[in-house]
Amino acid sequence: MAANCAIAAGDLPAARRQAERLRDLPFYREQGHLATRLMLVVTTLAGDWDETITLAERFREGWERAGRPRAGNLRRAPHAVATVHGLRGNDDGRAAWLDIVGTVEVPGRAPSELHFGEYLDALLLLHRGLARPAAQVLDTPPDQLKEWYSGLWRPWYAALWAEAAVLSGHEDVAGRIQRARSATAGNPIAVAIVDRAAALHAGDHDGLSAAAAALQHAGCRYQWARTLVLIGGEQRVRGEAVLASMGATPTVWPPPLHRPA
Repeated sequence: MAANCAIAAGDLPAARRQAERLRDLPFYREQGHLATRLMLVVTTLAGDWDETITLAERFREGWERAGRPRAGNLRRAPHAVATVHGLRGNDDGRAAWLDIVGTVEVPGRAPSELHFGEYLDALLLLHRGLARPAAQVLDTPPDQLKEWYSGLWRPWYAALWAEAAVLSGHEDVAGRIQRARSATAGNPIAVAIVDRAAALHAGDHDGLSAAAAALQHAGCRYQWARTLVLIGGEQRVRGEAVLASMGATPTVWPPPLHRPA
């Protein structure tokens, strides 16, 4: 619960500390899927993707040794791994891990009520320059995510909801940015992504630079590098180098809507 609260608050260093404590519990030594389920989410968000892929094998091994159990609280971890594979251009790996997501699914509350899947899928779509499909995936306004089980992802979801609105040319961009600000308050990473979306909409170069600095300070390596790409020029070169070091495919920028005719 402490790790989940830290994720919701956008405090990735604290989330990592708590997830590491869970990973290192002695009675999880032979239960790799239980030991790594939160570390996989934290490393995905932070951009520590080599670690994500390494831990993913421990998750799979433990899960298979345990008899491939169906357990809804495991869903986020394989979906995070699938997203990293997608960001690295490994669509076969992504499909294999999405199969695991489907296998651990249990009757009851659907993933669409939790909204972590929409966030992760939109993250990949935006990376690939598919802003309109991302906006379609994020079809629920973040201010409707009011339940205890959806609150963890509300700020993260709202941040991409605003970005997708800007990049897809939504008719009410200003309104969506304002609503996203309310939903992201208290999470510095989500706040910076909304600030970045607003800066893109306004053509505010200084605003993009400020967002990049905030994301770097918060330890969100992927979003920091993505922001550098969005700034352009020498910063774009730097951002692309960081993404390449993470194993990511080049992020598509500008997206098709913003390319010159």
